[in-house]
Amino acid sequence: MENYDVVIVGAGPAGLRCAEMLAKSNKTILLLEKNKVIGPKVCGGGLPNADLERFNIPDELLEKKFKAMTIHSPFFQNEIKSDDEFLYTINREKFGQWQFEKINKSKVEIRVKTKVKEVNKDYIILDTEEEIGFKYLIGADGANSIVRKYLGLKTEKFCVAIQYIIPSNEYKKLEFFFDSKLFNSWYAWIFPRKDFVSIGCGCNTSMLSAKKLRENFNFWLEKNKIDISKGEYQAYTINYDYRGYKFNDIFLAGESAGLVSGLTGEGIHSALVSGEEVVKSILDKNYHSKKIDKIVKVGDRHIKILNFLDRLGIFRNLALGLISIPLKSEKLQEIINKKLFH
Repeated sequence: MENYDVVIVGAGPAGLRCAEMLAKSNKTILLLEKNKVIGPKVCGGGLPNADLERFNIPDELLEKKFKAMTIHSPFFQNEIKSDDEFLYTINREKFGQWQFEKINKSKVEIRVKTKVKEVNKDYIILDTEEEIGFKYLIGADGANSIVRKYLGLKTEKFCVAIQYIIPSNEYKKLEFFFDSKLFNSWYAWIFPRKDFVSIGCGCNTSMLSAKKLRENFNFWLEKNKIDISKGEYQAYTINYDYRGYKFNDIFLAGESAGLVSGLTGEGIHSALVSGEEVVKSILDKNYHSKKIDKIVKVGDRHIKILNFLDRLGIFRNLALGLISIPLKSEKLQEIINKKLFH
């Protein structure tokens, strides 16, 4: 049986960030990815402005830059503008490959098309029946993490998101559509990308079943005369049920830990940050991550907002429309941004 100091399951943003940082240590590292190509993932690809400088993300990875977004509801329509770009879209495959190239390959063994079949106390079993021993294990394998399942953690807070990827340059604006009757406390979106547009929606399945969500989405698409005949249908889950990230010598990062916003679905930022923090926790057993505490605190605020909107019932549409009005004020934007996202 081969043995490594650290085994990382999953080569998404969190796993790749872990590998990059661990490569600077003297530990032996194995990075496993079940897909044959590192990077591609079903995702809106949104990235907040603050992450560009923090993670030194090059401009050539950016597809679209947004200074404005339009919020629709049955009662209101508001365009919110900013002097600076506040959101970017990126190609997840190119982003993953950029992260991959930053890893010191001489320090990290990387295996693609390799699936973890079973997790045990100090070793894993691959789909090839090979056993791999570890001192530390990092689960960075997404919403349906096998490492999380081994730890016996429940996942009760999750959303189902569906979208069509349509080859079109027709759509120019970043748009969000709130309609309580169709999407409960969530929304539909139009997300322009470089050579295509992502048009989708999502909702917590405790509020709306996946089947009903798709029926409502199809109704909304027809109502808005959106042609999906050339579109690629995609569906994915979003796990925002955080129950810890450190379990003795086993760690969870990114969506495996539930560090995704239940309100916005954004998860790249928390994946990158938690990847860094997990490595610090491995290298220093006494390290406590205040940055993960902060992500969790913000996530809890988002959950409270979702629960509040759910309780509003028939008044939800009115509330969602009214909420967008003060966002026109830059001062109020700053206050709300600070309270909800920092």
